[in-house]
Amino acid sequence: MDWPKPVFTALPPLSLYVHVPWCVRKCPYCDFNSHEQSGDLPEQSYLQALQSDLELSLPLIWGRPIVSIFIGGGTPSLLRGQFYHELLSMIR
Repeated sequence: MDWPKPVFTALPPLSLYVHVPWCVRKCPYCDFNSHEQSGDLPEQSYLQALQSDLELSLPLIWGRPIVSIFIGGGTPSLLRGQFYHELLSMIR
């Protein structure tokens, strides 16, 4: 049976996932890419890496609205509020 091909009248929206790869300690059951915090977290270099990654993806997603942002990990609460302020400003 031939199924009809979908017809898009608009580009589908996006959901963005931002991974925070640090934890206070690594849980033995966790399979996520996460690492125990040791000292200060490299927030600025991580922001720069996220920005580079997003910029590389722009040609693939241009014109599609972001309707939700998920932040997970790891332990997202280890990062300062300023990190999230800068992250969300960058995404806008």
